[in-house]
Amino acid sequence: MAAVGPLVSTFAGVESKPIRIERGGMRRSVSIPGMLDIAVEGIPGASPTEPIYLDNVGHPAASRLALAKASRGHMHAFGINWDDTSGKVNGHFAPFAWEQG
Repeated sequence: MAAVGPLVSTFAGVESKPIRIERGGMRRSVSIPGMLDIAVEGIPGASPTEPIYLDNVGHPAASRLALAKASRGHMHAFGINWDDTSGKVNGHFAPFAWEQG
């Protein structure tokens, strides 16, 4: 978690809830009932079934990121109320593990 810490500027709270993560093709989504619903879709590269990748990046979760665009984003928790379904917000996805290895 220490590597992800720099991504958090303000601690708003913590709550225990189930997290649902879905992955299919170039689509990824995460949802937490009553709090969060976010989905992204990879931006196709030369092969239409593979996203464009950014390699050798200084991101704390992964050094290789797949470029994506957000298809929906909703967060209603800890005083944050955010909704976006414009399809104009960028994103990325990458494998992530809680343990180092």
